[in-house]
Amino acid sequence: MTMAFSNSIERPMVQNKAIVVDNNIINAHYLKKILMDEGLDINVITETSQLFTLIDNPSVKMVFLDSETLGMYLQETINKLQDYCQANDREITIVGTTPYSLAGARKKLINLGVQYALSTPIYKKHLAEILSASIIA
Repeated sequence: MTMAFSNSIERPMVQNKAIVVDNNIINAHYLKKILMDEGLDINVITETSQLFTLIDNPSVKMVFLDSETLGMYLQETINKLQDYCQANDREITIVGTTPYSLAGARKKLINLGVQYALSTPIYKKHLAEILSASIIA
């Protein structure tokens, strides 16, 4: 007699990935922990030089960009990501993060072209809402 266990369901071999660009080690690793708990494979980087190499991996579905880390390069980075997605027929969800909890800071990120904006420290509930609405869900 054989028994089937509910946890023996096969999962896809390709795990969805996310990239976090943030030079604040506490915020980056907290975000990494939450995303890993949601089943994502995470790369944390502190600058964009590696970003465009890492997004060539088709399993990358999300990119988190910290507005303070990128500073004056935030808009340029968002534009490059959007151009990359269009040129390669890819959907990558771009999430902007800001240390400012003011609605104006999040609205500014949205106006720059990100799909979602999060204030740091990040609340699991807010992140869960984004994950459920994104292409990863």
